[in-house]
Amino acid sequence: MSTKKNIAKFGCLPIAVLVALVLAFGGEDDTSSDSKPTPTASATKSASPKDTGHTPEETAFLLTTRAKIPALEQVPDEQILDLGRSSCTAIDAGNSPATVAVEAEKGLQIGAENSGYIVGAAVSQFCPEHKSKL
Repeated sequence: MSTKKNIAKFGCLPIAVLVALVLAFGGEDDTSSDSKPTPTASATKSASPKDTGHTPEETAFLLTTRAKIPALEQVPDEQILDLGRSSCTAIDAGNSPATVAVEAEKGLQIGAENSGYIVGAAVSQFCPEHKSKL
């Protein structure tokens, strides 16, 4: 039974690390080009008038989490953003990202991988000072 608890406790950690690395290094823009960027299908699909008040970090968090977890399409922006911010608050309080992901899964019921992805995306966008914990 302790093995099962360890898997539950640390099973999301590799996923969170991967997510953080992808978000940290995979999404950088090349600003040296003079050409205008063209919107991608996911950016165009998710962009709407209700999104105009979001910071770039909030927009990135919403786009990445909704692209990975289609079930979030039906969840209001503010609820998803609150989850991301509360993940950072929990990590600020001394909890590990893996523990936060396990707790998030209990409430969300979207799978451990998806919960880990949300926490990793939250750290990447809202509390990058905790990236070393992923």
